[in-house]
Amino acid sequence: MSYDINKIMAEYGEEDFGFTTVDEAEYEAVIAEKDETVEEYKTRLTQVEKIIMPFLTNLLKSQAQPYIHWPNRGPIIEKQIQKILTLTRG
Repeated sequence: MSYDINKIMAEYGEEDFGFTTVDEAEYEAVIAEKDETVEEYKTRLTQVEKIIMPFLTNLLKSQAQPYIHWPNRGPIIEKQIQKILTLTRG
């Protein structure tokens, strides 16, 4: 038995499941835009790292010094450094 595909498509053609098709040029444009966004965020995160890391590493180096009262800051700062590096170099 053979079915008329056009008739079947007409019968079920109203259900689009919430998606539409795009051509290759439109798809490539969206991908390029996403790539640019990713690169922009990578650049920003690198800038954040360069601003924050000197501060945190200096605090870590001076953790035994009495002029900053921050009890147990060593483990806290190390944890923050790891979080930042995970975000920026992840």
